Amino acid sequence: MTLALEIARLADCSDAQLSREQLDALRSLHPSDIAETLDESGCSPSQIVEILVQIGNHRSSDAFAQLDIETQQACLEATNAQTMLRFVENMEPDDRVDLLKAVDDDVREAIMPLIAQAERNDIRRLWKYEEGTAGAVMTTEYAVLPQHITVSEALEQMRLQAPNKETIYTIHITDGQRHLLGILSLRDLIMSKPRITLDTIMQTRVISVPHEMAEEEVAAVIAKYDLLAVPVVDAENRLLGIITVDDVIDIIEAESTEDFQRISAVVPFEEGYFRRSLPRLFWNRFLWLALLLFTSLLSTTIMEMNSGVLHQMVALAFFIPMVTGTCGNAGTQSATMMVRSLALGEVDPGDFLRVFRRELFMGLALGVTLGLMAYFRVYLQDRNVLLGWTVGAALLATLLTANLTGA
Repeated sequence: MTLALEIARLADCSDAQLSREQLDALRSLHPSDIAETLDESGCSPSQIVEILVQIGNHRSSDAFAQLDIETQQACLEATNAQTMLRFVENMEPDDRVDLLKAVDDDVREAIMPLIAQAERNDIRRLWKYEEGTAGAVMTTEYAVLPQHITVSEALEQMRLQAPNKETIYTIHITDGQRHLLGILSLRDLIMSKPRITLDTIMQTRVISVPHEMAEEEVAAVIAKYDLLAVPVVDAENRLLGIITVDDVIDIIEAESTEDFQRISAVVPFEEGYFRRSLPRLFWNRFLWLALLLFTSLLSTTIMEMNSGVLHQMVALAFFIPMVTGTCGNAGTQSATMMVRSLALGEVDPGDFLRVFRRELFMGLALGVTLGLMAYFRVYLQDRNVLLGWTVGAALLATLLTANLTGA
């Protein structure tokens, strides 16, 4: 019996008190594995909080931070604010703001006064940034040093800063007004002579992003320059925060999920599959299916209007599934390539005419090639030139239309 099943059995008995062996087993896991175990256990939010309290130490706080935001929200709304304070305060600033935005107003108002003043100030600063921008996903826990101190002084300051920072591998050099002057890697700092000052070894050509930049563009910047973190600045080049590569991974995962949902003709949604209610999941899938059904009904109507022709040449009906199937495949190909190219920044809406011309020629090339293949197949087997040309022309027309429509 797995640990998750053991916890599930206790939850069914409305008893979340774990044995010493179970607690030791949980404590030996990575925080992400603890979170996964609790998610799989089927425990209620209050039981999850009780188990985390029993685990204790920093590992329980890290495990809470790894839970899905929907689970975090349920835990915060189901448990008193005093119990949840430790978990909320130990979250990364950007994740904490996301959670507080998700919970009910009364829950947020109950816990906000209990949070330390420094964390409350961080929450207020991050709250004002629009969702989907660099400001909304950045963290304010970055390593920063002045430019005129020596390497030995810098190392001493970094020992003091390190426990409270998300990453110290990149150190930001600023002046008294927080203007970003340069950056310095921890490696360069350690390898430099103790008595030289930071302004002689720092890199002054800094890659940074404005706080209003879209998070997808930030991810592209970090991927392009192979950065562990990128600084976020305002219009006056003052350092506001940093975005780390782990945040970028979450952004890329969310964007890829949205892209696949769009490609699959599903209205995008953020929740997990089992967390999305059936009525809402129904509408996410119904809207596109209804539109596709409508287009299919148009095809059926056209066929009914031309039933006389079909009666005169019954063989035409045999090739209709082939034509419509190939048309659908071509449209899916075009749509998939365009969605992915948009996501990667390879094309944008301003490239409409270039894309139109490119897909027009591609549709013609595919239509002519596949149309000729269909013509020779029909002619060689049925010895009917008119039927062959009809099927070939139909493939050309539908492939061209589907290719442009998909793109």
